[in-house]
Amino acid sequence: MKRRSFLQSIGLGAAGLAWNGMNARAARGSISPNEKITVGLIGCGGQGTAHMTHLVKRPDVEVAAVCDAFIPRYEEFVKRTGERCTGYQDYRRILERKDIDAVFIVTPDHWHGLMTIHACEAGKDVYVEKPLTTTIFEGRKVVQAARRYGRVVQNGIQQRSMEVFKRSIDTLRSGKLGQVTHSGAWVSPNVGEHWTDVVETPQDPPAGLDWDLWLGPAPWVPFSPQRFGKFRAFDDYAGGEMTNWGVHLMDISLWGLGQDAPLSIQGTGVSPHSLPGDDQQMLQVVYEFPGSTLTWSQLSSESYAGKGYGTLFRGTQGSLYVNRESMVLEPEGLAPGYRSEGEFFIRLEEHHTNFFECMRTRQLPAADVEIGHRSASVCLLGNIAVDLRRRLVWDGENERFVGDEQANRYLYRPYRAPWHL
Repeated sequence: MKRRSFLQSIGLGAAGLAWNGMNARAARGSISPNEKITVGLIGCGGQGTAHMTHLVKRPDVEVAAVCDAFIPRYEEFVKRTGERCTGYQDYRRILERKDIDAVFIVTPDHWHGLMTIHACEAGKDVYVEKPLTTTIFEGRKVVQAARRYGRVVQNGIQQRSMEVFKRSIDTLRSGKLGQVTHSGAWVSPNVGEHWTDVVETPQDPPAGLDWDLWLGPAPWVPFSPQRFGKFRAFDDYAGGEMTNWGVHLMDISLWGLGQDAPLSIQGTGVSPHSLPGDDQQMLQVVYEFPGSTLTWSQLSSESYAGKGYGTLFRGTQGSLYVNRESMVLEPEGLAPGYRSEGEFFIRLEEHHTNFFECMRTRQLPAADVEIGHRSASVCLLGNIAVDLRRRLVWDGENERFVGDEQANRYLYRPYRAPWHL
């Protein structure tokens, strides 16, 4: 049966607006401690591989379905499970399955929001990679869907579950740094394979790739291997390094400062909305909060003691620097430092465990959808400020810029038909 005929036969239509995939456990609102959680994974690229590697090792989880718009990718995942899961090209077929309790959304960024909404509507709990969405309007819609349908939604800002960051927050809360008034977060300017060699060479898509489905709600363009393989360098699908590493690092800033929305934003540098794939996308953004400030830098890897990335807090009595490897305090002796053990760079186990525990208890997870929305929003606001090159005043309660309709136009982008929120 062709994909379009299948979708019509199960009542999803072209954009997937009606679902019949809620299983009995979702309907009753709980999964017992002795029941395995059945998962579908959507997106079989690099990060999907990282998730799959951990998921298949868990005795409390069964990966029953995988999905990717590029058939060879999901076929490889099916092989890795010993043919114990089913592969699909269209994610809506996973959402229709009544045996699926939760989905992992590990797609390019432009799909995160709509897939999460559809999964919530279908009665699935969701682990969705960062950034939560590519616009602030879309992010609020995702939060509303999670609450309306009573779903557990964990955003993939896994540092919230890592011991080194939890210890850092505990240290900040202890008062040993005095009054903390500033946080800085930084990463090296855009370098590496995601950002180089992105001059487009349009061509026919490879066999097995549904390019129209890969694009989804994004504008139609001809296939190019650059867009397909290096989507973060293109504004149609992502927000550059700001919404890549920036979400992770500034999420810790917000957590430590106890803030969720800035009063104002001012940015300088090379706009992420300029030519795609600027090899050295150098920029800086300053956020003003009540009683504190936050600075995001993509200027130099020497921002703190030669560290290429991390988050810094400055208080009246000292400073704290943290990244996935370690926590360091100055002056020494202010509080014990900490060094991560084992694999720390892509560490997902604790965040997975927190998600699955919350599926059973129906408690909010460590990186609840509202947290994910706020952390993504700060990054999206930063990109807008760099693009407009002026100070912007933000109304965090209403999620609008004050007296600036040009800036407000950045908060929403239309979906390509037939997709819609």
